Amino acid sequence: MPNETDLQSQPTHVLSPAFKTALLKGSSLNPILKAVQLDDTLLLGIRSGYISIYYRGGELLKIKDTNKSSFDACFNEMYDTNKVLPQRLQRHGLSGETSWNLSTSAQSEELVGVFHELKRLMDHHNKIRSGHEREFQQLIARMNNRSRSSNSSHYFITDIEHAKESARFDMLGVRWRHNEHQRGDCLVPVLFEVKHGEKAIAGGASLEKHLRDALNHVSNPSDRKKLLANIESQFNALYDLDLLECERGKAIASFTVVKDCMQIVFVIAEYPPHSNQLQNALSRLDDVLQEFSPKLEAQGVRVDLRFAGASLCGYAMYEETMLSVEQLRSLLGVSAKSTGPGVPLTS
Repeated sequence: MPNETDLQSQPTHVLSPAFKTALLKGSSLNPILKAVQLDDTLLLGIRSGYISIYYRGGELLKIKDTNKSSFDACFNEMYDTNKVLPQRLQRHGLSGETSWNLSTSAQSEELVGVFHELKRLMDHHNKIRSGHEREFQQLIARMNNRSRSSNSSHYFITDIEHAKESARFDMLGVRWRHNEHQRGDCLVPVLFEVKHGEKAIAGGASLEKHLRDALNHVSNPSDRKKLLANIESQFNALYDLDLLECERGKAIASFTVVKDCMQIVFVIAEYPPHSNQLQNALSRLDDVLQEFSPKLEAQGVRVDLRFAGASLCGYAMYEETMLSVEQLRSLLGVSAKSTGPGVPLTS
C-alpha cells in the first residue's frame, strides 16, 4: 500500500493507459490525435481523468473515459450563443447532438469532420475574440513544442491553464536546453505566468500576487512534489503522442525533471515602453523573493525568476533571452531598490 510520501509524488494530471492506447494508431481516438498533430491551431491538454482539445486558447472539446471501452466527448455550448450548432451538424449527416460517445475510429473521424463548425462558432464568440492572453499561451506552446523552432528551443510547454485545488498556473513546462538532448534527466521544471498588455500588469492579479502564489506552492514540499510529478508525466505523455518536436538521445527511455531547481517565468506581451507599471512592480518582487528565500534555501531548492524576452521577434524561448530581474531593470533603466540576494539564481 503506498505511503503518504508516495501519494504526494503521484501526478494528478495523467494520461491513463486506456486513454493512451485509444489515442495511438489504429484505436478509437486516433483520428482526434491525428487532427491535433496536423492542425497547428489545436492543442491537447492532459487533465485529471480527461483530455481537453484547445482552439485559440478555448476548450473546443472535452473528452472523458467512461470506463466502458468508450469515451464521451462534448462541445462547450457556451460558444453556441444562438443555438445553431445542431442544425449545422445535421447538414453533415450527424444527429445534431453536441455530445458524442466514441467507441470506434469511424465515430471519431465523423467528429473531426465537423471541427470546422465548432471552430466557426468559437471564432465569433466574444470570449475568444477578447481572450488574447489565452490565445497567446497556445501560440507560445505551438512555437516551442511543434514548430521548426522547437527543435532548437530551450523550453517546452506541458500544460496551459493548469488548475488543481488552489494551484493555478497559466502554463507549465520544462527548460531542456538544446545541448542537453542526449540526456533525459536534466529537465528543469518551469512555472509560467502570462501577462498581455499594460492593464494585466496593473490589474488585481498583479505580478507580486502571482509570484507569491507560485512561491507558496514551490516552498510547500507536498505541493511541489505534485507539480513536478505532473510536469514530468505530461512531458513523457506528450512526447509519446508525438506532440513534441525534439531530438532525443537513443539511450533515453523516459524523461525526469530535476527536483532541486525550478524556474518561474513571467511572459509579458504587448507591453508599451512608455508605461511605468512594470518598473513599479519590480521592487515589490524583490520583497517577495527575500521573504521566501530562507525557507527555500533550508529545503535545498533553488528558484530562478526570469522574464521572457523575444528572440528577434519570435515566440521560441531560449535560455539566453530569459532576463533576470537585474537584466530587466537594466533594460527598463530602473535602479534596484535593494541589494539583497533574494532567491539564488541559476547560472
